[in-house]
Amino acid sequence: MPKKSRICRSLFVLLSLLVLSGCARNPVTGKRQIVLISERQEIAYGREAHPEVLAQFGRVEDSNLQSYFNQIGQKLAGLSHRPQLEWHFNVVDSPIVNAFALPGGYIYFTREILAYMNNEAELAGVMGHEIGHVTARHSVSQISKSQLFGVGLGLGSVLSPTFSQLSELAQAGVGMLSLKYGRDDERQSDELGVEYMSLGGYDPRELSKFFVVFQQMRADSNQSIPDWLSSHPAPPDRITATRQEAEIIVRAQPDKRWIVNRETFLRRISGIVFGENPREGFRSDGWFVHPELEFRIRIPTGWRVQNSKQAVVSSPASEDAAIQLTLAEAPEGTSPGEYARDLAEQSGVELLEGENTRINGNRAFIGTYRFQDSQGNRLSALAAFIDFRGRLYQILGLAPNQTFSKYARTFEDSLTSFSRLRDRNLLNVQPDRLQIRTARRGQTLRQIAQAVNNPRMNAEALSRLNRIDVDQSLRAGTLVKVIEAGRR
Repeated sequence: MPKKSRICRSLFVLLSLLVLSGCARNPVTGKRQIVLISERQEIAYGREAHPEVLAQFGRVEDSNLQSYFNQIGQKLAGLSHRPQLEWHFNVVDSPIVNAFALPGGYIYFTREILAYMNNEAELAGVMGHEIGHVTARHSVSQISKSQLFGVGLGLGSVLSPTFSQLSELAQAGVGMLSLKYGRDDERQSDELGVEYMSLGGYDPRELSKFFVVFQQMRADSNQSIPDWLSSHPAPPDRITATRQEAEIIVRAQPDKRWIVNRETFLRRISGIVFGENPREGFRSDGWFVHPELEFRIRIPTGWRVQNSKQAVVSSPASEDAAIQLTLAEAPEGTSPGEYARDLAEQSGVELLEGENTRINGNRAFIGTYRFQDSQGNRLSALAAFIDFRGRLYQILGLAPNQTFSKYARTFEDSLTSFSRLRDRNLLNVQPDRLQIRTARRGQTLRQIAQAVNNPRMNAEALSRLNRIDVDQSLRAGTLVKVIEAGRR
């Protein structure tokens, strides 16, 4: 046999052995699939990412809602193909319409997606869908493919959280949220959602009804498509398929009394924050203000702002610079100067110049750093570390070395504007909240919207929220979701 043929054959055998060694039986289908990650590793991935997800989004502070959500989740997980996993269910504090799962049994719903649901059965259907992604090991399969073809996920490859890459989450593990499921995975999770909710006694026809909401939001040119659609590609026949599967199940059990629980669900979500929560920061006349933490900082004209629990990041349209504000991870009592010099001792970080100073009456240190990020890019940063009301804040103006001088003055103007927020009107803002009202006989949503008088929630938006025509006469006692205006 020629040498070249022997080498090719050896490589083929080696690759075959690698693939076969990475095969495992899918818990749902029972078929063998290429998976290079064990169940123990899968659980470890989820466990590592979980605290970072909570740090990024925050957890809704409503113990009754969390307990209710967890109770339903544990019930369905116990009926799934992987009941032995240690399942975790959390409602996260985000205005984005979304639900997602991490490997190993970690399920998250945003408060906003709950607002668009009308009953407990819809909640169970979407929850079953997310549980299905875990039981069928969809994310594990995506990770395995990435590893097999050398794509890599970059987990754990970030530098210090202080100097994270621009517009990227600083912590390891959260990158798994960017994994996209294929249409076959979505179709299978839809089927599993119908299966799990029906096993739990929930009316499986309600899942397809909820999917209609996303079609309506997509069709509305004035409404941005919710993230759940962008992260969950929808097969064209999704609504039809789930409706048909549900009808088969219902016809097979003609005497069964299916659970819907509309009133129970609506009472549970009453009072949740709807939309952006201004208490956690917003733009106002060229400033970013944070009523809860009582600070403000100037935002350069034309720059956009991304605000999360972990950081406030502003950047120009060119995306070649950023200003990032976070709380410093420092022991209590650490001075700005001590923290600044400790950072300079990190490998790959160089403090070019700096000095102790005061910024609007607060002890501070301002310095210029150079460093290299995890991708090998060489960056410069003008950094301000400010002792403000018992917390140490770090504000970084970041840009590649070659363009840093272009933004140096912009960075300085923003960093040195950091000061205490004193405007009582801004300090006292409150978010909009979802509330449940009881309709009078013959009352319409249009009339209810006029009575509520929220400029951010017109009758058409209220109609989409409730899935009731704006001029439909309601029966006495009908529960209706309204959005009561907060103080702005």
